[in-house]
Amino acid sequence: MANGVLFTQKRSANTLRYSVVVLLALAFTFPLLYLISGSLMTLDEVTVYPPKLLPSSINLQNYADAMQVMTPRIFGNTLFFTFGILILQLIISFSAGFALAKMPFKYAATVVALFAIPVFLPTNVSIIPLYLVTFKLNLLSTWGGMILPIVGSTAFGTLLFRQFLVNFPDNLVDAARIDGASWPRVLFQVVLPLAKPPIASYAAVTFLTAWNMYIWPLMVGNTENLKVATVQLAPLIAGGTGFYGKIPPNVTYAAALLSALPVTLFFLWAQRWFINAIAGTGNDS
Repeated sequence: MANGVLFTQKRSANTLRYSVVVLLALAFTFPLLYLISGSLMTLDEVTVYPPKLLPSSINLQNYADAMQVMTPRIFGNTLFFTFGILILQLIISFSAGFALAKMPFKYAATVVALFAIPVFLPTNVSIIPLYLVTFKLNLLSTWGGMILPIVGSTAFGTLLFRQFLVNFPDNLVDAARIDGASWPRVLFQVVLPLAKPPIASYAAVTFLTAWNMYIWPLMVGNTENLKVATVQLAPLIAGGTGFYGKIPPNVTYAAALLSALPVTLFFLWAQRWFINAIAGTGNDS
């Protein structure tokens, strides 16, 4: 009898727990679900009051119209901007983190402390100085001006890799050095293959951050040849006049989803890589 009561109480607690989790999940995902639903509605359905939650029919023409605004050139610019930042930051951060963790030198602790300072500073503090330096170097409206100042913000990545590499086995590094391997060879042939978890994590965060950047691309590269997805998408969401004011909400929803698709795919890929690296399956695909 006591076991039956205990089982019933446990089942009730689990039911309550799962119910709360499901309700919270629905609350957090509702905006995304409505965005997907609205992107499939007609203009009359998406503007009706009270609002409809589901479309009466699937209207894929919205995505065709959205591609007239979010052109392949826009996505190409955004991918070039994002991967340029990601690759350069990854190279600098990983190398610096390795040097701070495994290459002893005087005042290493001081250097680590200096790297920690930018992490606690708001991003907006450095925007004006960065813009002035970019202007003085005549890099406005160029890919170098858009990418290089952001690449210099490597404090977080350097500390992330340094923390991981501090716990990296010293005997592997020492064995490679005894065999005559140079520091670059140790870094890329010994450490790099075993550092997939932090690399995958940093790549996912950096890709998401770079893809969603708006202020800096707007200030430095707000031209048709350099315009990225966020700069193109923001006036659609805000409404406005002229060409942007003529884009209906359902097409704007579709454009927003198209803009979010590459980030979602990259995050899923990086997550899979991260899990495979931890499990030690050796599957890098």
